[in-house]
Amino acid sequence: MAIYTILGEQTVLCEKKINDLLTKHQIESFDVVSYDMKEATIQEALFDLQTVAFLSNKKAVIVRNPSFLTGKEGKGDPAHDLNAFINFLEHPVTENILIIYAPYEKLDERKKVVKILRKQSEVFTFETYSEQSLKQWAEKKLKAEGIECHPKAIELLIKLTHAKIDVLYHEIEKIYLYFIDQPSKILSVEVVELLVARQLEDNVFLLTDALVQRKIKEAYLIYEDLMTQNEEPFKLLILIANQFRLMSQVIGLSKQGYRETDIAKTLNVHPYRVKLIHGQSHRFEQETIAKYLYQLADIDYKIKSGVLQKELALEMFILNL
Repeated sequence: MAIYTILGEQTVLCEKKINDLLTKHQIESFDVVSYDMKEATIQEALFDLQTVAFLSNKKAVIVRNPSFLTGKEGKGDPAHDLNAFINFLEHPVTENILIIYAPYEKLDERKKVVKILRKQSEVFTFETYSEQSLKQWAEKKLKAEGIECHPKAIELLIKLTHAKIDVLYHEIEKIYLYFIDQPSKILSVEVVELLVARQLEDNVFLLTDALVQRKIKEAYLIYEDLMTQNEEPFKLLILIANQFRLMSQVIGLSKQGYRETDIAKTLNVHPYRVKLIHGQSHRFEQETIAKYLYQLADIDYKIKSGVLQKELALEMFILNL
């Protein structure tokens, strides 16, 4: 019997590996069954695993979100019989395929079930890449398709995708398609700006940065641009408040001597967001940020109590600074 463990927070790469394994074993979609361990028990998945396939010689059972393999088991999860799981791993009695997909940074290696799973299964780990590793990975992928990359273009590509490999993977696919019929395949800054759209959080960062520096005209132009993209005003208000709160936390932890990687782990946010704020923290004053957070909380209350219209509230906040 084939047992596989897919570990990592890189969703796109993990799902691709799962599909590759299904293709390798020639298992069709109708013979693939998924169980979410937040809703089903491992016992249910094991029972299904030991039943015959519908139209084929074998089937695949995918076990997703097995928090019982980590040190942070989910509250309200079903009761999982880990002894039954361990017994199955040690004595598999089926030709079907078992794929354990653990979308986590790491497993709890102290647990008996984890030790046996590592011993009895083939493990594929997709770790979070550093910014430099991502640049090298992206360049390698593009060069494999005959696309020459300008260093500044790669830097911008990483910046616009927030150093998230899932997003980067999709954007590289778009770049492949763009160059498919092009005689000259050179990835420039201009091409990246043409193909890769700024994410909402990019614009929110630019907006909050402009507000902190009291660049009112610049902030208002960014706000108007977001409105033309049909962004929900109240959603923007929450995102801006969250960004200010994150700025305040990053600055506070930095003053306590925390490094960027430690701040990211402490606040449970992507390291790239911390890097952006930390790199410009000399321009931010905690007192100013605290004042803005108070004003935004007051606006939130007035919107919910019907005193202010949400369409006008954020615009008034920007113009009255």
